[in-house]
Formats: sequence, C-alpha cells, structure tokens
Amino acid sequence: MNYIFTNGFVLNSQTQNFEEKSVLIHNDRIALIGNLQECKMQAKSSYEIINLKNRLLLPAFLDAHTHFVEYAKGRILVNLNGCHTIDEIRNYLISYRDNLSWKLKWILGGGWDRNCLNNPDELSLKLLDTIFPDIPVALMSKDYHSKLCNSLALKIAGICKDTANPKGGLIEHNSIGELTGVLYESANELIDPYIVYPESEVIIQAISETVDSIYPLGLVGFNSMESIFSRDLMLKTQEKRKKFRFCWHFYPEDYEKVLQEGIKSYEGNEFYKLGGLKLFGDGSLGSQTAAMFESYPQGEKGILRYTDDELFSLVLSAAENGLSSTIHSIGNRCVKQVIDCFLRLKKTGKHNTLFNRIEHIQAIRNEDIPLLKSSGLFASLQPVHIANDIPLINKYWSDIKEQTYSIKSLISTGIEYAFGSDAPIETINPFLGIYSAIERRQNNNPKNPQFRPEQSINPFEAIWGYTMGAAKSTKSEHKRGSIETGKLADLIVIEDFRQYPSTFWLTAKSELTMINGDIVYVNEG
Repeated sequence: MNYIFTNGFVLNSQTQNFEEKSVLIHNDRIALIGNLQECKMQAKSSYEIINLKNRLLLPAFLDAHTHFVEYAKGRILVNLNGCHTIDEIRNYLISYRDNLSWKLKWILGGGWDRNCLNNPDELSLKLLDTIFPDIPVALMSKDYHSKLCNSLALKIAGICKDTANPKGGLIEHNSIGELTGVLYESANELIDPYIVYPESEVIIQAISETVDSIYPLGLVGFNSMESIFSRDLMLKTQEKRKKFRFCWHFYPEDYEKVLQEGIKSYEGNEFYKLGGLKLFGDGSLGSQTAAMFESYPQGEKGILRYTDDELFSLVLSAAENGLSSTIHSIGNRCVKQVIDCFLRLKKTGKHNTLFNRIEHIQAIRNEDIPLLKSSGLFASLQPVHIANDIPLINKYWSDIKEQTYSIKSLISTGIEYAFGSDAPIETINPFLGIYSAIERRQNNNPKNPQFRPEQSINPFEAIWGYTMGAAKSTKSEHKRGSIETGKLADLIVIEDFRQYPSTFWLTAKSELTMINGDIVYVNEG
C-alpha cells in the first residue's frame, strides 16, 4: 500500500527542525521525502493521501525501559497504584477478592507505596491475612524493589522470623522481631520459585489489549526487562498478528537458556531483538535501598548488590559470550561502581564493540559525568520519574539535590541517551515524559515550582530521547528512529506543539500511528 503524507511539517532529526515536505510510504518503508508532485510521480498508481492539516509528522515513539508484561498484568492482577491510604488498600483488596472472575492459585500484582501512607507500618502481612487467609499473596511495591507477602506465601517459601537475610536483600521485622511480610531487594526473589501465575492465554490477551492502548500514545515498541516466560508470551502475542517492536533484556536466571539459544545481543529482527544481561546494581530511592555514598536519614546507605569484582566478573562473562550488559543503577555509589566496571572492561581492549547500557542514573556526582562519557555506556533515562520523586529527594537526598536527575548535564557532555518510563512503576505515556523532561515539576503540575530548572531540556531533545535515541537503545538507528528515505515507516502525527505552551504535552496524543507502513490507530475524536 502507498500512502502520501502531505500539507504538514516533517521532523528533520538531524537539524531538529520541521520542514514543509511530503512523504511517500511504500509498503513498510519511507520511499521519498519531497514535494507532493514528486511523491505522486514515484507512487505511480494507487496511493492514499493523508492530509496532515498543518500538523507534525514525527518518528513513532519507542520506550527504552519497561517491564511490559508486568504492565499488561495490571489489567488482570491487583493494581494498587491509585490507593493512598490503608483504608483504600483494604477496600480495593476486598473488592478484588469478591469480584474475581476466575480461580487464582496466588494473589499477585502490586503498586503499593509506603511513602504515601500516614501509617505505613499497618501495611503488613496482618492486613493481607485478614483478607486472604487461605491463598498465598505476593504484591510488588510500586518501585518493584520489594514484595509484600501474607503468612501463607512466606510459609510456602520457607521464610520464618529466623531466616537469614540473603546477600543483597533484607527480610523486614518489626520492633518486636516479628515478620512484617515485606521482603526487600534480593530477599523478594526468595518467593519467586513458588509463585503460580495465571494461565498464559489470559496474560496474552492482556498484552494484546495493552498494545492497543499504547498506539494512541504514539508508541509502537519498547525495551522490556522480563523473564524468559514473559518474553515468550510477547512472541506468542505477535504470532496473533499484534504489531509491536520489542527488545528483551534478560535476567541472570535465564542466562543459560539464552546461551543455549545461541543469539548474541542485539541480534534478531526489528520486531524482536535480544538485548543485554539485566543486572540490578542496587535498589531504589523509594525503598531507600539505592546505594549511596551518603547516608539516608536513618543512617543506612542503601544496598549494593555486588562487590566490584563480582560485578566485573558477571559483565566479563557475558561479554566473552557476545552478550552485552544492561545495569540498573540509581544511587550515586552504584553509578560510580558501574562506571568503574566498564572502564575496567574497556582497558582489556577485548570487548569494546559491545553495546552496554546503564539504566536510571537518578543520582550522579558531577565529577563522575565525564567518566561516564569515557566508559562508553549508553544512558537509559526516565524523566517521567522526576514528577513523583521530588518529595522523595527532599526527604531522603536533601543534601545531594545537585546530583539528582542531571539530564541536561549528561546530554551536554555528549553521552548517548534514550528515554523510557519504567512502566508499570510510572506511566508509560511518553508525552508526560516529555513534559517532565522539559518542566521538571512535582506531579507534573504546572503550578508547582521547577526542580533544578537548570537541568531542563528543550522539546526537541526530549523527542530525540523517545525516537532516535530510543532506536539507538536497540541498535536500530540505521533502520528507524528518524524520517529518512529507506527507513522503516514507523510514524505518528501530532498537533503542532510549537503553537502552544509546554502544558500542551500534558494532554497530547497521537492523531495517527503507523508501524511498518500499516496504520494501527487513527484518532476518530
């Protein structure tokens, strides 16, 4: 099928300007960028004219960091993201229990956040036990760095009050030594081998519906940090003719299976690629487990999951097998450890062609930014986190605010970057991510003051993060991410943001979304 986009403005990613051009799409490719007559002549016969009506034609968005299947499961599992009090949590869970439409062997899901509760200690296994006394429960925290379990789940996993903390984890006890049901970092993984998930077909349907929901947001693909089981569910969803692009980053427990498949990092096609070995270097800000040089108010410095040598050994082993690394790193201590690790790897001179990524970088010392550039690491950032993290920074990192979310400094240093959401931890909506990168306001509320306004970026830099930068995050920059002849036709149409204040991004949407030359969404409103 031939399409001609005309009567609008086309983003030139190199000049970061919009040009009055027409664009011919032939099958899955951008065939010509020129004037309308040139496009008609090259199309020769049948074509459909798409009148942009003075709107903007952009490359479609890609999310550089999600847990997409977990995000999709939010349609069918417990989702506490909208609950801000213990009563709201209790009422939600009771309603969820009473309205289950199929038999579950475990109650799963998550979204709870103790940081927004006035009485956080009441969120414990005792609450869960009163609602679910006869079925195991394991609920992930909003930041995905801890699980809240009921007594039955802990019993099934063999966890009691005398169980020792695993390396890189914490089993929480209250002031009198009783289990609270909260397992932090690696401790929450003690539950995983015992969990029984819903039937695959139920999850596949949820994935399919969730893909449909991202098209209006201009998204046609994502990087996802998931288990191999989730990877396979996404592939099965594609087999049902659902179109989306994804790059899968795998956890250490699936390392041997990946080796057996014989695929190297960033091999595959543009609908599915293998990414890197996903390692958690530390925890999170919300759980106060992000590894810091400084102390949190209660005196701890977070959790560093690996020693320097352990981390280097894992990265080196992956590299020797042609596998890149993708490392979660939030606190400034962990960021420095990861930088040092890859500077050390670089000195070996053996694996410098591998594409390695560092995820999040929510805190970095100014002196470490040039070192990050020297390491060659690609920066995968989530500006949408700023909106909800400002009060946490003021509470836990008040002494190092000047080190937090230094996005402008990273970009100005020439560090390659992409933007993502970390969904389901934050909204997957890239338009809100763009607003957050530009304005940096708590809760994305225009009435709130800007947080570190000197680190704000312009709309073109933010769009780059979700387009060309995001394509680079999957080593796909030569095939998509910009509007150039010969590239894949992944495109979106939006209103001309240049005519509006920055609040435009808070309600922005795609008017038309195209993937691989096929129109998958048109706003009929």
